[in-house]
Amino acid sequence: MSAVRVRPWENRVRGRLSGACRSLAAVPFLTAAACGSNVEEASDVVLARHVHTDLYDAYPGIPSPAGDRVVFADYAADRRSLTVYDAATGVGRAVTRTQGGRSRVTWSPDGSRVVYVERHADRHGVWTLDPTTGQESRIVDPGDARIDYPRLLPDGTVTALRYAGADTAWVAYAPGPADAMSVVVDRAGGWIAPVRSPDGRAVAYLRAAGGRADLTVTEIATGETRTLAADLQLGWDRRVEWSPTGGALHLAAAGIDDSLFVAWRVPLDGGPAERLEHNGRDVLAVTPLADGRVALSVYHTRTAVGLVPVTGGEPTDVTTAGSTSAFLPSWHPAGEALGFITFSWRRVRMPIDFDLGTLDLDAEGAPTGTIRTLLSEEGEDYGAAWSPDGRWLAFHSHLEQSDDIWLVPVGGSERPTRLTHFGPGADTGEPDWSPDGRTLAFSSHGPPLEGNPGSVYSVAVDPATGFAAADPVRVPLDGFQGYAMGARFSPDGERLAFYGRSFEDGRVTVYTVPAAGGPPTAVVSFANGEPYSAPEWGADGASLFYSRNDGVGPFQVWRVDIPTGATEQVTTGVLGALQPSLSPDGGTLAVTMREAAIEVVALANRSTGAN
Repeated sequence: MSAVRVRPWENRVRGRLSGACRSLAAVPFLTAAACGSNVEEASDVVLARHVHTDLYDAYPGIPSPAGDRVVFADYAADRRSLTVYDAATGVGRAVTRTQGGRSRVTWSPDGSRVVYVERHADRHGVWTLDPTTGQESRIVDPGDARIDYPRLLPDGTVTALRYAGADTAWVAYAPGPADAMSVVVDRAGGWIAPVRSPDGRAVAYLRAAGGRADLTVTEIATGETRTLAADLQLGWDRRVEWSPTGGALHLAAAGIDDSLFVAWRVPLDGGPAERLEHNGRDVLAVTPLADGRVALSVYHTRTAVGLVPVTGGEPTDVTTAGSTSAFLPSWHPAGEALGFITFSWRRVRMPIDFDLGTLDLDAEGAPTGTIRTLLSEEGEDYGAAWSPDGRWLAFHSHLEQSDDIWLVPVGGSERPTRLTHFGPGADTGEPDWSPDGRTLAFSSHGPPLEGNPGSVYSVAVDPATGFAAADPVRVPLDGFQGYAMGARFSPDGERLAFYGRSFEDGRVTVYTVPAAGGPPTAVVSFANGEPYSAPEWGADGASLFYSRNDGVGPFQVWRVDIPTGATEQVTTGVLGALQPSLSPDGGTLAVTMREAAIEVVALANRSTGAN
């Protein structure tokens, strides 16, 4: 164990962790939980419910120690905004207005301020926010070092992980303008989410171990370390919380065989770990409250494919079936079927088991039968695109550890053929066919490591053999500065439409550009756009459909007239709509209907207590 340096605020007691605690050391988490639990749910109270603007990233709501307010971090216009809800009224208010990279959100011990890390380089450090006035103040400036997982202590000290080159330490910043920093643990490599115990004697943290993590407690004075649970799978927002009296640890994690993230209470006295589930939903964070209750941040989401006339209205759901979600629709060239991604929205497996499904349509465009699997390969299969002649299916996949465009004959038994070779991490988007069936367009961040934030590409395809006729080429976007996302051919094949996100302010703009490249033409710009597909052309090539929400409410599909820039909202409804795809006859849009929300639920006091 690394050397430990003791700060004046630490309790210098030299005692050891209890022997009972050691009985759980190195036990897989699911086994530890099997010891039993006498937890019963009753009289649970929803403290807040927040609808997230991002399709995939849903970060937990974190309640204040008293449970009277809840803060949510959410992406809007490519900046992390903070919204605070009043638990008594359920009303939320956006309290940040400036662009920022706010993350690792917690509260001050007295609940008067929100505490977080600011990621943007010119503002990097630990900040606090007054949730009433919205005033933000930087309380730690780490200089050239990177800082993460901050915690504000009652005396104003801030603890955090500090990364300086290859060295990682758990440090303490004393209050005051000088940012006096001292090292508490000087070898904290692999640590995740460290948090000091209420009595100051120990630190609990997650320790990375071969793609998973162990729950660990270390005595600050002696360096003695105990592993309470092993083989944990973690979500995106990792945190560990002590109970108010320090008798237990709380976290959200999945065991080896779990299909959901669940809440856990792990006592330090050697008692059985308690598993807290909530209505078959993923639990993203667990927060003990000062009054003994425990609050769970629960993930609620569903997506479905809906149909709506191009003249507008509320989409009609055509794909809801059990727990399976469907999104990112596409059309068979004859209009006789819809393709889409199918997936069960569980954070543990997302997105490793995306498959491509299909639903047949009758002559009137109504669905017939049930959803069938169109393609199921290892990993992420994304963006079904039938060739104009109906022979081929192009798609994005992580097949064979790739992140590329693949092609497979429709209805055949052949293995897919890889058309691009960007490799892992390229973040390649879904493909779109040119009207003549000889070219595919798509966006990609690849090849990786060459400073490419996102570009539009095309690849020539031999329609007879299904092989790439040449290497993919980057479409020149002369003068464009930003992230290019998605690519869609115009009906005549002469132009491409794509989303561009600004480096400067995060705004999204719909662009068109000649298919061979050139200066892009900006068509319409807005605050918050959906970057996971592409704008869709109208049948006449004179308009474009796109989705946006301007940072509030659900996404909706809009139409923009290219010559004039005039816009009108197309879809309505509480679920909203995004990812529009136009039917071959030009009369119907297939869209993704989507709801993603986080509920923060305060559970009733448990029979075991919340020590």
